[in-house]
Amino acid sequence: MKKLLLSAFTIGFIAIGINAQENEDLRPCGINEAEVKAKAHLEGIFDKHPHLRAEHERMLKLLKNSKVSQNKNGGPKSNHYVIPTVWHIIHEYGNENLDDALIYASMDKLNEQWQHDDADSTLIIPEFKQIAGGLNIEFRLANIDPYGNCTNGIEHIYSHETRVGDDLSKLHQWDRSSYLNIWVTVGMEGAPSAAAYSYGPESTDGFGFYIDGVISRVAYATSAGSETTMTHEVAHWLNISHVWGPTNEPEVQCGDDGVADTPITQGHSGNGGCNYAWLSGPANRVCDTSVIENAQNYMDYAGCGRMFTQGQMLRAENALNSISGGRINLWNDTTLAATGTHDTSTVQLCTPVADFNTPDTRICVGATATFTDHSWNAVVDNRTWTFQDGTPATSTSPIANVTFNSPGWKSITLEVSNASGSDTKTMTNYIYVSPDWADFTGPASLDIEGNQEYLFLVENPEDNWARFDGVDGVGYDGSKAFRLNNYKDISDADPFTSEGNYYNNLGRSMDYLITPSFDLRNTTGITVGFWYSYASANTNSADVEEVLKVYSSRNCGESWVTRKTITGSQLLSGGFAGGDLNFVPSNNQMWQYAEFTYTPTSQDNRTRFMFEFEASDRSNNLYIDNINVNGTLSITAQEIQDLELIVFPNPTKGEAINVRYTAQNEAVKFILRDITGKVISTETVNTTNSSVTHRIEGSANLPSAPYFLEVRSGDYSTTKRSEERR
Repeated sequence: MKKLLLSAFTIGFIAIGINAQENEDLRPCGINEAEVKAKAHLEGIFDKHPHLRAEHERMLKLLKNSKVSQNKNGGPKSNHYVIPTVWHIIHEYGNENLDDALIYASMDKLNEQWQHDDADSTLIIPEFKQIAGGLNIEFRLANIDPYGNCTNGIEHIYSHETRVGDDLSKLHQWDRSSYLNIWVTVGMEGAPSAAAYSYGPESTDGFGFYIDGVISRVAYATSAGSETTMTHEVAHWLNISHVWGPTNEPEVQCGDDGVADTPITQGHSGNGGCNYAWLSGPANRVCDTSVIENAQNYMDYAGCGRMFTQGQMLRAENALNSISGGRINLWNDTTLAATGTHDTSTVQLCTPVADFNTPDTRICVGATATFTDHSWNAVVDNRTWTFQDGTPATSTSPIANVTFNSPGWKSITLEVSNASGSDTKTMTNYIYVSPDWADFTGPASLDIEGNQEYLFLVENPEDNWARFDGVDGVGYDGSKAFRLNNYKDISDADPFTSEGNYYNNLGRSMDYLITPSFDLRNTTGITVGFWYSYASANTNSADVEEVLKVYSSRNCGESWVTRKTITGSQLLSGGFAGGDLNFVPSNNQMWQYAEFTYTPTSQDNRTRFMFEFEASDRSNNLYIDNINVNGTLSITAQEIQDLELIVFPNPTKGEAINVRYTAQNEAVKFILRDITGKVISTETVNTTNSSVTHRIEGSANLPSAPYFLEVRSGDYSTTKRSEERR
């Protein structure tokens, strides 16, 4: 889905696994495919910005001519290399939002293996002990970020990019000449067959600077998942190849890594574990019966990595003394002071960054939502939650269960602190609590006109550019419609900024449009229909990766059931828009009708339907109009029909609300609420078996706005809207 942006074409992958099952899911890596994508995308940038090609070539030439491979005495400078390091955890508040303790443990393991001090080194067979070596290197989590702020070297970033995992998922890169950047994601579309990947120093020179670093699937990123994945990828970052050579295809042909003391090998896929037969007699030696292949090398895929060779460490040290990739800048005194990594004895206590979430952003009135503190950057000593209209209204617990007994949007605040300071996060209109009545009873038609737009719930989880909104004159029959605006003008944007990469970062983002609620308990033969319009920026339907899904919920949106999925050619009601990324339907022929059947139960007293759009990097604008819930109101609701209820004036503009109805054998209860669900008045009219005209108590002189009048007769109810006049 995502396009790789590279400036040169050396890339390293690893496909070792946690266990055999996970490793079987990851095929040998595909370096050629990645290179082709990288070259094609860079060429696309040069075609759009021709002046960048000459600048790119000039920069590469300068780097080539000035690169230091070794110092004057023929070997690298002997030094204690401290490498400032930052981890970027890309997450959506799931298990992928790794606990900092896992990162601390993984940093310890990384250092042990690079320093040849890992406990597993005792398992190195005698033939390899004489060539095994380490480096006087220490990877330290940064204490100061690029802006001079206190940091613990671990950044937690909420983004859909965790489901992508490619070069453009490398969000918030810190200056690669001052930090080793490590990203953790769930997906790995940048290298689908890999557990992780990184680039050699020369591959990131020139315009490749912003892809420099290591990116790993969350399952392999820490020592709790795989002890050697990060060690392997950092080795690529320091210009060390696989033991069989610069490909991702072990067990194909014998080769070497260009390091003199690494035995010739064809490499081993490992299948998730170490087969010690590879380390035994001549019968198991493929390349040279007199040479034991170095299956215990961290740069094999065998799954039994225990060592680097001394020559590999010399190669890494050469890389650290090279201008290529900015590696020589990482460990100098100025950088260490700027990143706060010059002294391990003084680690700053930072102020925590407040963060939280709940999976329960849509609940029924009276239901309970669970909130979890996900604050980061430091230990939290004190916290205070504030829950609008919640029970409890405040809490100090890291996980808080809160009940909401009144309907409407609710705002949540979390303040966290320690001895260093405090931080506060407020999410306005974060939770929507549905009332215990429905907006509509039985069959209903939503044409998005007037105030119907405001009965919908719009959710844009990342608060980004693309979101649903109502737009006049673009709908079916030229009416108002909902538009998911995916278009952004980036014609003048720098292609190496987040704005310039807007479309490359659309893929996998999600947006939601949720209908008002319906009481469908007494409706039969239900079909839910709607019109949609969409045109792809691709040139053939096979490349259309966008997906439109429709769901239903009987419990106010706490859980959803898929009802309709539209993708590929089915989605292209407007055909192919080509380079036009701002599609607007110009006639009814660009619209398509879709529907599905729905069988109600006794639980369908406030059913909602949700439209979910999953974007791709070639997404265009999407339009939704005329949402109809069709069916027949059954005889069981005859009591409501017999009332022949009329609400007037409709629409209103501050006038008192009146009702006219034919009373039956039951008293009629009226509950008047404002648009937030707040009860304005409640009254019961006991008149029976006659015509009634009644002014609703408390309705005079109300501000001009929509109001909801719930009418209850016996066991049945309906809700009518009195709209403001425009």
